[in-house]
This record gives sequence, C-alpha cells and structure tokens, in this order.
Amino acid sequence: MFNYGNIQLKVCGITDQKSLEVIQKYSVSRVGLVSDYLYGPNTLSTKEIQELTIASYNLKLNPILLIGNIQMQEVISIVNDVAIKEVCISNQYKNEEIELLNNKTDAKISISVNYENFDYNFFEEILNNISSFYYDLNIYRKDTIEKKSLVECEKQINQLKIFAKPLYLGGGINIDNIKEAIKTISPHGIDISTGLKQSNSVDEEKLKKILDNLGFDEIS
Repeated sequence: MFNYGNIQLKVCGITDQKSLEVIQKYSVSRVGLVSDYLYGPNTLSTKEIQELTIASYNLKLNPILLIGNIQMQEVISIVNDVAIKEVCISNQYKNEEIELLNNKTDAKISISVNYENFDYNFFEEILNNISSFYYDLNIYRKDTIEKKSLVECEKQINQLKIFAKPLYLGGGINIDNIKEAIKTISPHGIDISTGLKQSNSVDEEKLKKILDNLGFDEIS
C-alpha cells in the first residue's frame, strides 16, 4: 500500500465543537475556520471563529482562519482579536499589504490560489511574506461554485511547487479522489471539507474511513 503518512490532512469548514472533538480523536491537527466575508458554504461570524479558535487550542488542534474580501486593516484586526496563529488570505492583496499583516500580527500566512487568479510573477514577489500556498480546485463566487479538475490545474500547481513552499490542495477532495490527488500532485497537505460532512458536522465514520484508506494512524 502506498505510504501517505507524510501528507498533512486539514479538515476545513468546521462549524461546531462536536466536529473538533471528533477530529481530535485521530491523527489530524489542522482545522479550517472560514470567515463569512468569503463566498461559499460553512462560513462563520468573527465571534464564532473566536469561540472555535479557543476550543481548538484547548483540544490541542491547529486552527487556520480563511479570510478575504475586506480591507487588510480589518483582516489584521480580526486576526489579533481572535488570537489565531495561522491565517490563509484570498489572493487579492498587494505585497505591501501582506507584509503589513506579517508585521502587525504573529500569524503564519498562507495565500489561497485558484485557476482564475493564478499569477506566477506575483507569487514570486510575495514569497518572503508567506509560509505556504493553498491551491483550491473550486472557484467561489457570490452565488455559484465553479469546479476545476486536477488535469486543468496541474500545470499551475507544478509551477507553484517550484517555489519550494508547502503546498496544500483542496476543493472537492473526497474518499473517491484523494489518492489520485496525492499521486498526481504530491502536495504537502490535503484539505477536505464537504467530503467529510454529515448534516454540516464532521462524520466520524467518514473521517475514519478516509484515514484508514490512506494509512494514517489513529492516535487514540
């Protein structure tokens, strides 16, 4: 069996503490909290993000805030108020603004990239201000989600890998396609959201099935 043990798994779109408690039982530590300033499902108010951030740290999980569509000063204020240690921003800010986020917070910064907003030269410019890339196969708009395939996005993803920064892949990843995604892209980590959900909460059986399928070890 192919060894996937070095692939980090992040469960994104967390909306309740019950999901955190399920995740905490297994060898997964990264959880994504999506700001309601972004388009798409499973978004949270800043107050909800703060509550789940505290709950995550209490469970020794590593929460990541996904945020965008607001001014950088507002992003900085939210990151500091929530006291979160990692933030993934949408690809809409200038290098100077990302540098300001770096200087005004203690958070590690990653940037969300998709097929539509890919800009190799800009990514080269911001390298010193980010810790990783998150490539989303989905393109979220106000009322729709456009889904791209691995085949369509593979060239862009391979260009990002040239930068030698951790690369996370997400967007429509589930039990049926996760092995193909890992074999094709060899990312640093994989992001799963709706592929693990049941009634908007993380389903333990789905999580266990995907971890067993990939050879992750259960912690407890």
